[in-house]
Amino acid sequence: MSTMPRRLSVSHYMPEDHGSHADFIAPWAKAVETASQGRLSLTVHTGASAFGKLESQYAQVVAGAVDVAHSPAGLPEGRFPLTTLMNLPFMAASSAQGTQMLSALLEPHLAPEYEGLKVLALHADSGGVLHTRDAPVTRLEDVEGLRLRCPAGPMEAALRLLGAEPVPLTPPYIRAAAEEGRIDGAVMAWDVLAYTGTAPIFRHHTDTKLYVSPLYFVMNGESWDGLDPQAQAAIERCSGAALAGRFPQWWDAWEAPGRALGLAEGQSMGALTTAELERWRKAAAPAAEAHVESLVAAGHAGARSTYEAALALRDRHSTQQES
Repeated sequence: MSTMPRRLSVSHYMPEDHGSHADFIAPWAKAVETASQGRLSLTVHTGASAFGKLESQYAQVVAGAVDVAHSPAGLPEGRFPLTTLMNLPFMAASSAQGTQMLSALLEPHLAPEYEGLKVLALHADSGGVLHTRDAPVTRLEDVEGLRLRCPAGPMEAALRLLGAEPVPLTPPYIRAAAEEGRIDGAVMAWDVLAYTGTAPIFRHHTDTKLYVSPLYFVMNGESWDGLDPQAQAAIERCSGAALAGRFPQWWDAWEAPGRALGLAEGQSMGALTTAELERWRKAAAPAAEAHVESLVAAGHAGARSTYEAALALRDRHSTQQES
């Protein structure tokens, strides 16, 4: 064995004080180094670094500019059409449910999307809830005409069906849009409310999960193939099912600062009733079906079977809707 460790670079898009760096990626890098017994040395590049642009994570890891990257599967848009079926409205109600579903779907359905990459883990975030500026939202009628930030993709069509005007934005652009009055609210996870600093603007919170977002943690395939078996084994021990299983608890912790902001003085917190939630689901349902049909028409032959498998898994891994 060479006395010099093989150096690997890891990139992600979050600030250093976000839990995904402090709890997940930085400790993961240290754990891999330890498990490799000196074969590997990992450097982590945070969102503040030259490798930290959200929209660049996929391109970087594919090109080998970094060896490992963590990113939402919605970026680049359209690159992971089957993985992002998890992003359909009301597909999952929690990180735990979404992560279980992604793990089960990976080998039979999603693996071809990651050709040329080594999948270290897939997981779902804590889910998007509705935050509004002027008034609480408790009924479907309250959404009518609101300009709402959302992730690009199926949630755009769902919000139109609910009566809103969707404004697709990635998190780095939410605060400016809010400050400039270009949006009346945002559908986003609690941790995004915290790290975008938008709680003073969006003071009303409807704490019902409208969607979850899938994320990938992947390694460049050539980088993986270039490692000796012992180094590969070290990464394997720190990844896969054991790693994926930790995300639900992490996401509970990572959304806590944002949730605390929503409970602070001057803020209002509510949730949709069970009956009201069912109204929203029924209103948004055509968006999911239309999205699947559009994927099939675009040549993604596995979209229908993946969608049906996801629905079956949703029922199997059903969790009580958080309120």
